[in-house]
Amino acid sequence: MREGFWVNALRSLDGVADAHSTEPVPLDQSVSAYRISAVMLGIAFSLTSLYTGAELASTLGLAVGVRAAIVGSVVLVGMSVPTAIVGARTRLSTYMIVLQVFGVGGARWVNLVLTLILLTWYAITAELFGRTFYLTAALYLPANAAEWFYTLASSILVIATTVFGFKAINRLSLVAAPLLIALTFYVAWRALGHASWSTLTGISGTNVDLTTGISAVIGGMIVNVVLMPDVTRYSRSTLNCVVISLVGNGIGGGLVLVLAMIPTLAFGEIDPMKYMATLGLVAVAFTILVVSTWTINAINLYSTGLATSAAFRFSRYGRLVIGVGIVGSAIAMIGVADRLIEFMVVQGLIVPPIAAVYLTDVLWLGRDRVFEADIYASAVTNVNALVASSSGALIGLYMYYAHCSVTGVPTIESFVIAGLTYALAEAVRTRQRRDRLWRLAPST
Repeated sequence: MREGFWVNALRSLDGVADAHSTEPVPLDQSVSAYRISAVMLGIAFSLTSLYTGAELASTLGLAVGVRAAIVGSVVLVGMSVPTAIVGARTRLSTYMIVLQVFGVGGARWVNLVLTLILLTWYAITAELFGRTFYLTAALYLPANAAEWFYTLASSILVIATTVFGFKAINRLSLVAAPLLIALTFYVAWRALGHASWSTLTGISGTNVDLTTGISAVIGGMIVNVVLMPDVTRYSRSTLNCVVISLVGNGIGGGLVLVLAMIPTLAFGEIDPMKYMATLGLVAVAFTILVVSTWTINAINLYSTGLATSAAFRFSRYGRLVIGVGIVGSAIAMIGVADRLIEFMVVQGLIVPPIAAVYLTDVLWLGRDRVFEADIYASAVTNVNALVASSSGALIGLYMYYAHCSVTGVPTIESFVIAGLTYALAEAVRTRQRRDRLWRLAPST
């Protein structure tokens, strides 16, 4: 009886979790730009962004932190517009695009990298989510449970939401985004009443390094840039893609960081719940932060589910969401949020080359016309794509740690080098009339 119940429950879950994870999104399921922008704003205005802004403020100070936010946001928009357009053109998830460009064998490595990064983001957000519950409960409950208990409980809520796919997340975003935006503006305004802008700009950071700040800003949103096709495959036009990128990764992403810096420096607190408690906003802030963080981690888990469903095609989307959610929750309870800035800098160097390769393939080389489903027949690997993306990541990491970046933003070099390397390698392959032969036989 018990086994039958769980089998039927999983079958029902697979039925409602139609995320179009391995096929193009039908045109009749497109949605308007403002709905997708709401999802992107929900990503930008999140608990993790508030913590990121706080860390940047304490490290760089307000003046340098604002410059880092502006420059980083401009770079993010420049990268996200073309990735968004690729999603609208192909109507495929990022992972299916990666499959077409890197081949089955290459896509496994790419999906492994992205899955690990997304799981880490899920774990960081889950840990901060649980910490918010814990700090709030400490103010109101005489006997408070351990922090890991709240982390686990919040993860269960996220998993239960995510299995219902994009539509459930979209509805939640439409509620959460405007509430958190309003709260963030209000808190920053109240903080400026406590300490003026000129006073805050006079506070110096502990380690003023603009390059690190810019890299952290880019790294904080770069995965969302690379995964733009996951949401813009529901878009109706190219113009919508520009609007979505500008609102989500540009204005929204940069603004939330600046607004988070203000109360951090005004009250000397990094934790949002602590400075909001100082303002007497515990109940309201807790409610809004719970809903918004619920949204962002549902999106994290949604993207992770798409990645694993593309890499492990023997299992269904809903079941994989449950599995990776459990793994991410376990990582969260170990504790990873203390390395937030370092993690963002590194991912801002190793993820952009993946986007550079598929952008070059689809937009530059014009390979968006055919959806080649028969590529699954053999474990082929596009070696050129793997070499190009790996080269871009390694050179970017070297430039950052050796402090020898030409542009001052190593992410740009890693992105450009990967794209140019791939274009050159494909040009050589085309001259030898072998440009599509890698798809026809298993790699050796």
